[in-house]
Amino acid sequence: MIELKPIAIKDISEHKFFIRYYQRGYRWTEQQVCQLLDDIDNFTPREIKDTTPVEKTFYCLQPIVLKNLSSNAIPDRVLEGSWYEVIDGQQRLTTIYLILKYINEFWIGKQKKPMFSIDYETRENSVQFLSNLKFNEDDLTVAIDKNNIDYYHISKAYQAIRDWELSYREKYKEYFSSEKFLDNFLNYSKIIWYEVEQEENSIKLFERLNLGKIPLTNAELTKALFLSTDSFSELATETQRIKHYEIASLWDDIEHKLNEQDRKFWSFITNKKREDFDTKIDLILDLIAGKSASDLDTLHTFLWFLNQSKTPVTDSASSSLSMAWERIDNFYHTLIEWNNDRELYHLIGYLVSSKRIKGYDKPSLNQLVKYAMSHTKDEFTAHINKHIQDSISFGFTEDSVTDLSYDKNKAVLFNLLLLFNVEVYRTSKTIDDFYPFKQHKSNQWSLEHIHAQSSEGLDQTKKEQWIQWLELHLPVLNELKNQPEFEIDPAINKMISESQDYISNNITLSWDRFNTLFEKINKLLSSKNDPNNTQMHGLGNMALLSQPNNSVLNNSAFEVKRRQIIKLDKEGSFIPICTKRVFQGYYSDAGSLEPKYIWSPQDQETYLKEMLDTLSNYIPYDFDNSNNIALLFELNSTTPLSEDDL
Repeated sequence: MIELKPIAIKDISEHKFFIRYYQRGYRWTEQQVCQLLDDIDNFTPREIKDTTPVEKTFYCLQPIVLKNLSSNAIPDRVLEGSWYEVIDGQQRLTTIYLILKYINEFWIGKQKKPMFSIDYETRENSVQFLSNLKFNEDDLTVAIDKNNIDYYHISKAYQAIRDWELSYREKYKEYFSSEKFLDNFLNYSKIIWYEVEQEENSIKLFERLNLGKIPLTNAELTKALFLSTDSFSELATETQRIKHYEIASLWDDIEHKLNEQDRKFWSFITNKKREDFDTKIDLILDLIAGKSASDLDTLHTFLWFLNQSKTPVTDSASSSLSMAWERIDNFYHTLIEWNNDRELYHLIGYLVSSKRIKGYDKPSLNQLVKYAMSHTKDEFTAHINKHIQDSISFGFTEDSVTDLSYDKNKAVLFNLLLLFNVEVYRTSKTIDDFYPFKQHKSNQWSLEHIHAQSSEGLDQTKKEQWIQWLELHLPVLNELKNQPEFEIDPAINKMISESQDYISNNITLSWDRFNTLFEKINKLLSSKNDPNNTQMHGLGNMALLSQPNNSVLNNSAFEVKRRQIIKLDKEGSFIPICTKRVFQGYYSDAGSLEPKYIWSPQDQETYLKEMLDTLSNYIPYDFDNSNNIALLFELNSTTPLSEDDL
């Protein structure tokens, strides 16, 4: 059984550490040494609430993996007393030794701090070398041993400690306190003592650690916390064994679930990439511990669970460690329940995937689980619906709906469109599938103008973009001229001729000439009832579309986009269901006299009404009773922001 515990530097003074032959020598750079010294000096211990006796936070060093050595474990080497084989962490341990040695030599008088021992199997005189490591009295420099690569780097590190102190005292004269540093170093700097069973093969374990197959992640350390020798020691031996088995079994189940190839569960609970987690259960643990993206403490989650395991429990038969495990157990099974529930899957999946908007505090999964555990399902569903309302709220009143715009409310527009797509899946009586959050999160999304807004999105310096735009629109122009029901612009043949000339010989094509031709073609492919596309920035002209920075397609007319989207769909690209329906004519007004390749104001109104009807549970304003639903998309917008602002 493994043993895991944080241990202060002052408490390892009696130990002896042995570095086996399979380990590489000491290689820390001066920069690494100085960074450690800076971290220790900058650390300020804080009291931990509700601890008796009062405990303080500590600076946590990376784990050291150890194994107890028997006296005859090393051939040709007599080991007297109790020794530990260092499987991982010898670089940190050696540096700690050098810092402690320096403190004894320069800061402390006759009452030296006790020193632990380090012995290297490949360096028979290593103990003596470390003991005799000193500075020259004349210039306070270390005699560098250039004949031995290990001793060379150790000597350089020791010199770096001296240089750091001198530089620090010079730079921050009155601020540097050796007493504060000493207290931080000895009492409030702790290593994670990770002791494995003696039966463990040291070389194989070393290889796995260094190959990254079992890195000492927060998950590894947290697991060890629950499965260590003294965990649940209040239980009878057999009961303790069963408890350990149950934890190990569920731990494997969670890891397996998060590793499922279909990624349905993973994509439901997070927007993070699975590839960023070596150990997938780290995601669950991070969510419970409330680790933020800005938290630089690599062991934040483990330390959170460690503190939870020490928090006194009142009026309970369970230990603090048991309750810490129950948090994981309840959290995971709650997520599984939501993942299998059609309604909650879609509602919570939307909240996880939605954009943050100003003035709305988006809940974490941890917060939602806590609420669910203390309320009925109906109360929880109402709670979720309120959060969804808030995620799309922009002041739903008759006077303010016209304020919703592409340039000011992009996150809200995105959320409305995402919710529309999700709700179509959730409420449909003919769609059995769940909304595919996996495909959704495999793409970068933008707000797409269903009909082109203008040429402003095209680069005025990239002629190849202009040519591509003309190439996409030319087939549509050729088709239009043969449509008797279409009122042909007298100049359409000239547009076709100009386009062909510029495509075949673009030397004479300037931005001004292209832009003039763009406006003519765009006007031709716009609604007769709205030739200037005054509603182009409204919700009725917006859809979600994933495409890799395709400025040409973004600035294309409806019919061109329709053909391209059909092509993308046939090629297997994920097109959200509502976006697909837009370009399939699902929302087109049956009474419109305009051809199918025009996205008319009537089509926009039909599309918008369908959206608002679908989202009626979350919009606290009765749009059906509004005298003019078109107010929502008749917006006077300024120049739109880039899609990167989503």
